[in-house]
Amino acid sequence: MHRRSPRRSPYLFAAIDFGYTLLASLGLFGGLGWWLDGKLRTAPLFLIAGILLGLAVAFNGLLRRLNAIDRAVKAAKKEETQKTRDGQP
Repeated sequence: MHRRSPRRSPYLFAAIDFGYTLLASLGLFGGLGWWLDGKLRTAPLFLIAGILLGLAVAFNGLLRRLNAIDRAVKAAKKEETQKTRDGQP
């Protein structure tokens, strides 16, 4: 019977990190847009732009993190197959 490794998945940490990144970027850029709307009396123009920019920043960070995890997993699999070909345990 195959037992799962006790290590945590790197995707779990990426999901947790994405939640915090999303919250921070929406708060920062949305808050900045809200403040600009109050100063320039353009409500809700900059608020909407800030929210969209915050979403773009958060999803960009998520995609970068997932690509880095994917590269690391592929490199580990390649190293593992190289070791089995060379006869190392």
